[in-house]
Amino acid sequence: MSRSLETMLDATLDMRQQRWLQHQAAQTHAQQVIDAAHAKLECEQIRFHTEVRSLIRQGIERANRHLIKRPEHCEFHDVSGYYAGSMYVGGSTCNPIAYQLRTDGAAVGEALLVELTHAGTVEASLSLLPPSGHDAQMPRIEFGWHPVRLESFTAATAAHLVVAYVAAITKRWSLGRYIPSDPAASVATGDAAGVSSSRG
Repeated sequence: MSRSLETMLDATLDMRQQRWLQHQAAQTHAQQVIDAAHAKLECEQIRFHTEVRSLIRQGIERANRHLIKRPEHCEFHDVSGYYAGSMYVGGSTCNPIAYQLRTDGAAVGEALLVELTHAGTVEASLSLLPPSGHDAQMPRIEFGWHPVRLESFTAATAAHLVVAYVAAITKRWSLGRYIPSDPAASVATGDAAGVSSSRG
């Protein structure tokens, strides 16, 4: 027995209403997922710029207190202001943290660039300072640092990062003056034997 026209019209209109309600529910759920992702990202960015930055700064300050006692005359300088925004596609989610090693006031090699990725990891690489501070295509140089989950970044992680950066720079560049342990050799070679801030 065939259904009446009225019954078919009712079924069609009721189905349309049901589809509309399902569509609205799907949109609401999608927006909730997006809002949750944005909230998570915002929390990660805050944590990166407070906890991670603080841990790295503490490691840098500790390193500088030690380096000032050494003959290389080197120290770390915060150059984060040279970098703004996401520095490469698919990479960082916010302004990176950046430090550069200097000896006798002159820059030595590339800067240390520490970034928070969309995957929630802290990555580090070497990078030249951008000439304008807004170059989004600055090349990265890997130096053996393995990404660390944001929540796993500790003071020990920051210390290891500082040491790894110094090791990478000293492999690529000459650092400071050579000061021999034998005073007689110092007189023989003179201060001219030292090399500062030149390519290795």
